[in-house]
Amino acid sequence: MPLSFRLFSVGFSLVCFGVGLYALASGILGKKMKILPCLIYTVYYLLGNALILAGMVGAYAQADAYEYENVFNLLNGTIGNLLHSAVLALVLRRFLGTDFWQGLAASFLGNFIAYTANSVLQEAASYYSPIFGGMYLYTFITIFIPYLAVLPIAAIVVWILRKSSFYRYFSHLFSRRSWAAGTLLFSFLLMCVWQVLNWLYPDTEPGVGYSIFFFALIVAALFWVQFLAMYAAGQDKIRAQEETIAQNQAHMELLEELQQEIRAFRHDFTNLFSGLTLQAQEGDLAGIQEFMRKTSSYFDEKLGQEIQQMDGLNHITLYPLRSLLTAKLADMRKREIHSALEVLYPVDSKVMMETEDLLRSLGILIDNAMEAAPQMAGTVRIVLLQEEKELYIAVSNNYDRAPELSALSRKGYTTKGKGRGTGLTSYRRIVSRCKGCVARTYLKDGYFVQELRLPAA
Repeated sequence: MPLSFRLFSVGFSLVCFGVGLYALASGILGKKMKILPCLIYTVYYLLGNALILAGMVGAYAQADAYEYENVFNLLNGTIGNLLHSAVLALVLRRFLGTDFWQGLAASFLGNFIAYTANSVLQEAASYYSPIFGGMYLYTFITIFIPYLAVLPIAAIVVWILRKSSFYRYFSHLFSRRSWAAGTLLFSFLLMCVWQVLNWLYPDTEPGVGYSIFFFALIVAALFWVQFLAMYAAGQDKIRAQEETIAQNQAHMELLEELQQEIRAFRHDFTNLFSGLTLQAQEGDLAGIQEFMRKTSSYFDEKLGQEIQQMDGLNHITLYPLRSLLTAKLADMRKREIHSALEVLYPVDSKVMMETEDLLRSLGILIDNAMEAAPQMAGTVRIVLLQEEKELYIAVSNNYDRAPELSALSRKGYTTKGKGRGTGLTSYRRIVSRCKGCVARTYLKDGYFVQELRLPAA
């Protein structure tokens, strides 16, 4: 058989497998398949495996290499698959905006599904194929068809996952570090199962039961992952409901405080008005003007801030965002931090960033502002401006000592003490995943300002 045909067979197999891996990983994450990232990863997969194959040939050229062939294949397959999965996760993050760890777990699962389907078909074809006179036909049946079959199998699996909304639950497995670590470990072990079995049982002959077992393993693994994901989603939903209840309580407390302020103002105003009546009877115009000035100032001091905040909250039609701001404003009142909320025009949810990411980002900015504001006379200002093409968010606070802007980009940087610098890191990670989002930090007029611009969807 000519060398050119052998090289073409290897290249064809790797291309089919690379496309299948990309399709499965993007499908698990619920993303649409795009040609450019698929092409980039397929080219990498082809060249990367070519280098690995060249290394294997060089290793086998050693006199004692065959004595450790099974161990070498185990290590090489595991390390190679780990490298390919990491690169695929980076490609998905760069072009589809997915989280790296979610992409890595999806790559592990995609590798397991593709390798299982291909390996079962390839070994079954080799075992059951009759003896042909030509090696070309035999190669076509035992190599071309099994690798080509990876593509329709990947399409079927992706279709099933989309119909079952698998990707909606899968993301919940990464809402906590322990769940994310467990998901990555489980997916990695599934990816390695074939290398381990080939190492332990190198002489296993394929059969009907053999094929059924491994295809059932794919189904069982996916069902198990979805079960865990649904459980994680349920826990997240319970936690979100608890947060919503707490935020609603904060909203009610704000309304009660406003009602009490109105009652107190009404009582005080009645007393003040009695004095105004006497001044009017005496024709004291200057006294009346002074009274009106003091009354206006008194009204602004007592009720102006609360009414302005209520008006701002009513402009927010995205209910989770309104609840978050209500809770944060209530927290600032408890800490005796002066707060100012300015919402220009109604704010809706029509932005590129997911609602959960928006809440996390704004929560981090407000928490940082509250922590950084001085203990005495601390002030936090929040501005939301909904425009046609973007949502503008600005959170600012005054400070005792100006922060180092150049140091804010360092991972783990904090002015709050050791072990408390994770908020900005998470915030930058969220912003980097959102296409078109722009974050900016600067100092102005004695305030530390954090801006976030979110493009409209």
